[in-house]
Amino acid sequence: MPKVMVTMPDGLLEEVDLTTRELKTTRSQFFRDALIQYLENYKKKKTESLMAEGYREMADEDLADAQGFLGVLGSLEEEENG
Repeated sequence: MPKVMVTMPDGLLEEVDLTTRELKTTRSQFFRDALIQYLENYKKKKTESLMAEGYREMADEDLADAQGFLGVLGSLEEEENG
């Protein structure tokens, strides 16, 4: 497994060490778990953002379709009444 070196403020490292002791795990395992969770959250947010964008685009298309349909209905009504 590759090794990496990370620089961080003393206070953050102290908090990590306290938490790893509470969890009875190692720093390495703690950082692996934290990175996995962060990446999963990132991917989820990215997917949600793409889906929201798609829904907005679909809403615009649906509105245009509905307006077109209403225009056709209006034309038919005018033909029937006119």
